[in-house]
Amino acid sequence: KSSFADNVPSKFWLKNDYPVHICCGGEHTAVITENGKLLMFGDNTWGQLGLGSKPAVSKPATVKSLRSEKVKLAACGKDHTIVCTSKGSVYGVGSNQEGQLGLGHCSNAASFHLLPPFCSHAPIKMLSAGYNTSAALTEDGRLFMWGDNSVGQIGLGDEGFAAEPRQLDVGEAVMWVSCGYHHSAFVTVDGGLYTYGESGYGRLGLQVEQLTNHRVPQRVQGILGRVTQVSCGGEHTVALTEVEKNVYTFGRGQYGQLGHGTFLFEADLPKPLEHFSNSSIRHIACGENHTAVITSKLSYYRGHQHRS
Repeated sequence: KSSFADNVPSKFWLKNDYPVHICCGGEHTAVITENGKLLMFGDNTWGQLGLGSKPAVSKPATVKSLRSEKVKLAACGKDHTIVCTSKGSVYGVGSNQEGQLGLGHCSNAASFHLLPPFCSHAPIKMLSAGYNTSAALTEDGRLFMWGDNSVGQIGLGDEGFAAEPRQLDVGEAVMWVSCGYHHSAFVTVDGGLYTYGESGYGRLGLQVEQLTNHRVPQRVQGILGRVTQVSCGGEHTVALTEVEKNVYTFGRGQYGQLGHGTFLFEADLPKPLEHFSNSSIRHIACGENHTAVITSKLSYYRGHQHRS
């Protein structure tokens, strides 16, 4: 019963339900409710809302085709969406030109399509989606990625793309994953941060001698303490450490998205932020050109306000 207006914050109400998970893509949004409903709104040029062929949807609409299952996780990429249900089923919808829906082909889909089983029925812990990439992380620490690999952003070396989920041979269990526009990162259980993909603007945070192998995951050096979370933006990366609760940023800083002031346009190596030395940080997140940090008491915002 709400009226959504351009560039004005709007509210909508859920009857006998409430939102528990929200994800934003290039120009679309997914909301998962406590009862496992999936609501979508925004641009639908590529069918990324899973609501048929409408060009756009300005109010949150329930995806009726998934009502028989409870949706647990969702990830929105540039023009595609992937979701996981409580049964462990993974569905994809939207743009599929680089195989980012994981369906074994490169045809777009305007309704949610079920992916063939790929993780031996292990529960999925986390989903992430980038420009034309997708990732799924299982509870037992296995990482699967698929989609565009033109610059190594799904870590498969010289392969151009993968149209179905492929497990990355990491060598140890993974606990967190994030897909940026053209680069990706994950965190292992021992607190190691690994990056791969497009290396411009220092977004991988790697040493010079590591850059030649940017198409496969490599460990980022120079971060004190165990990393617990990572988030990849358009051309920058943010990492959170465990004990010191430090936030490290690196990559492009033209819009202030690194949080190190207006005049730091680029950071090739991880650089700790000074702003949160007395705060307990709970979560970090990146948009294309901005960064958000949630602390236990306050929320801070840094970056470009017009393109997010």
